Amino acid sequence: MKSALFSLMGLLVAGFLYGQTKVFKEVGEDISTQVKAITQDNALVGYLAFTRLEKAVADSFNYRLTIMDENLNDIGTLNFRERNLDLQSVSFEQDVLCLGYIESALAGMVTAKEARKAYKEGAANLALVQFISLQGKIINKYATPVDLTSTSYYSGRGFSTSISMVSYLKYGMHIKNIAGTGFCLFYGDENKKELLIFGADGKLIRKKKIAADASDYYLLTSAPNMYLLTKDKEDAPEGGYRLYTYSVADSIKEYKLDLKDKQGNPLKVLSFENDPTTGKAFLAGCVINPDRTKDYITAHDYSRNPYLGVFTLALGNTQKELKPVYSYWYDQRMPGISQDGLFADKNFYVKYATAFKDYNGNTVFAGTALVEKKLLGAAKYKLADGVFVFQDPGGKLKLDNNIPCDETSYFGPAGPLYQMDKKSFYKVVNSDTKTNYMIIDDEQNTYIYNVNKQKTMRVIQHKDGSIRTSVYPAKEGHIMVSEYNKREKYTRFSIEALTD
Repeated sequence: MKSALFSLMGLLVAGFLYGQTKVFKEVGEDISTQVKAITQDNALVGYLAFTRLEKAVADSFNYRLTIMDENLNDIGTLNFRERNLDLQSVSFEQDVLCLGYIESALAGMVTAKEARKAYKEGAANLALVQFISLQGKIINKYATPVDLTSTSYYSGRGFSTSISMVSYLKYGMHIKNIAGTGFCLFYGDENKKELLIFGADGKLIRKKKIAADASDYYLLTSAPNMYLLTKDKEDAPEGGYRLYTYSVADSIKEYKLDLKDKQGNPLKVLSFENDPTTGKAFLAGCVINPDRTKDYITAHDYSRNPYLGVFTLALGNTQKELKPVYSYWYDQRMPGISQDGLFADKNFYVKYATAFKDYNGNTVFAGTALVEKKLLGAAKYKLADGVFVFQDPGGKLKLDNNIPCDETSYFGPAGPLYQMDKKSFYKVVNSDTKTNYMIIDDEQNTYIYNVNKQKTMRVIQHKDGSIRTSVYPAKEGHIMVSEYNKREKYTRFSIEALTD
């Protein structure tokens, strides 16, 4: 989330309309507010402010939920009392909010003293699911015991060193709505993983133990299907992806797909979401060179062809419904791209970060330009522009644009790129105008880019005195700007329209 009074920085630009603004000010050391986006069909439809108020009794707190629409207008408030909670995920379906928490004396960050007390008392650790109407009424609850993973943190020095502990679900909690049905929830702890389906009334319809053993799990729904993408740690560190497909009607039946191309080359997933035109799920990413599976860390690695090309995979229920599109450059059949992935005219590789589908059937791959330059016979590199590469439905690739962003100095071939590349990419969509935007969050600035018009619309400075400004995707065609004032101890959120 983000907030900003851009007049403070002289960054008001024609073409942006200002919308609703809201301020959250902490009024006590023990009072904190957490704001989460409310999603439906993977689109943002509102916001939820989850505020922990004062302690009610020894083991419980008072809480307030403030439900806001996509313009930050309040539409409902709920006050309740519960044990220590850590909000994990929120979704929306049929005028019902589904909230997933960790309920535990260890939830969130606690002091070593609080942790010792919790262990001594042996209080239960639960995954708690609340179902709330837009009028602010709890219509149902579901809870199941979980085993939490804990990590200790040290701060201070010498005799003033303090220890804090953070406890969490090892494989997280994800909630997605299922259009016309209710909600799907996945969680995984130290000993089990479960997929649960709830009706919009909060009643449990079905649950399934997930046997897949992986290091990461990602949930996506596209009615009537539910998809669980897993990632294993194996010989190809960027590969190891498997897709499990379930049906709302029969979640017991499971269809499994190892993500590899027709030649058996492993695939690296950059995007796992729904096509804005068809509503169907898809995957997109890079085809890994099986001879270079561990060569993706340094600039030198990128110059040695770690990827053979890129792919898009439209999903369905069975193998027959899958529609892959592969674009290979290793065979030198892509004009302007060398066999090692270098865009010859620009003399840069692309450190691909994400991908999305536009309204013309193209897959747009976005990333950071890794510029290569020969200095006194030795290769030097720098991380520079934001880059957009188009893959059309037939598999043809083209460099659509590269735009100036924050740049590094030139460095040698051995530095870890993940430590130097500060860019993060977030898309914003306007379905009415069928326009795609990209937020490029860089080290010093945030760039708002209109993909359709190949135009940088705005540059926003992150830091100005005691004010830290950030930008996030909001409702369709809008951004949320967050202004955190460290000196005055408040956060202001503003919703702003992206217009031509």
